Amino acid sequence: MESMIEAVRRNLKWFRRSGVMVPADGSWGVAERLSVADGAALEMMLREFPAWTRTREGYVLEQRRADCNFEAALLFLYAGECGVDADAQKTGESILDFLYFRSGLLNRFDKRYPAGSWNWSHIRRESVVFFDDNAWCVFIPLAIAKRYPELDAKYDLTKWALTLADEFIPAMRRSFQTENPEVPGTWGDPQFQWRGRFELPHWGSLATMALSRASQVKPIPAWRDEVRRYHDYVAGALDNFTVSEHAYALLGAAEAYRTFGEQADCELAERAAKLILAKLDPATGNIPAEHYEAPKGEHLVDTIYTLNWSFLALQMAAELTGNATIAAAKVKQAKLLLSIQDRSDSDFFNGCWRGMFDLKTKSWGGGNCYEGGAGSIYTGWTNAPISLGLLLETRKSSLLDL
Repeated sequence: MESMIEAVRRNLKWFRRSGVMVPADGSWGVAERLSVADGAALEMMLREFPAWTRTREGYVLEQRRADCNFEAALLFLYAGECGVDADAQKTGESILDFLYFRSGLLNRFDKRYPAGSWNWSHIRRESVVFFDDNAWCVFIPLAIAKRYPELDAKYDLTKWALTLADEFIPAMRRSFQTENPEVPGTWGDPQFQWRGRFELPHWGSLATMALSRASQVKPIPAWRDEVRRYHDYVAGALDNFTVSEHAYALLGAAEAYRTFGEQADCELAERAAKLILAKLDPATGNIPAEHYEAPKGEHLVDTIYTLNWSFLALQMAAELTGNATIAAAKVKQAKLLLSIQDRSDSDFFNGCWRGMFDLKTKSWGGGNCYEGGAGSIYTGWTNAPISLGLLLETRKSSLLDL
């Protein structure tokens, strides 16, 4: 357990020293990621995300995303609660100050866009609302409000999270199995207010995870009905998804089962966990990189879309089921994550998890896409969730308990 605590300490130092958090007290939030990609991947990153600082060792992609900042805030708050870092609680609160008081990311008043929604980034001039990102902007504020009532009072965490949860319902209904005219063969919001490929659990199951958590605070039949409808679809299509999608499906099903107690959600969670275990390498604990936005390979450890979420999801499944095999798998994944944490001398890297590790070469590698790959070092989605998972592991806990 001490090795996990030390890994989290190193990671918190990385947040403060690498350049992703300037100032280092969190008062202006956290950047999306560092990039050490090159070639076409880097060219596309800089074109798509045109706010960056160039350093001697790479780029800081400066856009502040609400989901990344919520994940970092939760990590710092929980690390402070666990006694890992003396200043962590204050840093977590400073990140929340940025989100609610400085960023302009929260839609409080503009009736043209979903109420309570969070824009994709502070550099976007138009409203860009993603299903997956905004799911975390419901789940995490409610988790923080539950643990820290004084922060709920300061930021109106519950109010804005529940406001946003209600906006999910019409968006999910009109997006579900509605072909997206921009990307034929995928589903999307015909009104273009929300974005996401709703045929994949990456988008839909994170939404049901958020609605399930919201239902613990305010039981609304429409929220429960939407969770049930989407999970019935996922149950029928589960075998056709990649292992990355199985992890997202497990996140949604586990939270729904904890909330509603429906056997169908328990069965869906168990099936998703078994599909993850079926592809798990018994020697390393890795599961293949299969996500469509990252390089692919059985020997590649994807910490942006795959192993990071499977670790958290298997923690939830182990807690719900008491299954020893699932518990052993999440312990093996924790050991893998500990073994690949960056030990470079440079503050730019030391203590982080980069986006992809190559088990064959035993080094960061495997290629780059403009979203995924070894050259991207995300604050949220990678570093904050992994560290949070390690802290939860030290307490024999999971996201279900936050």
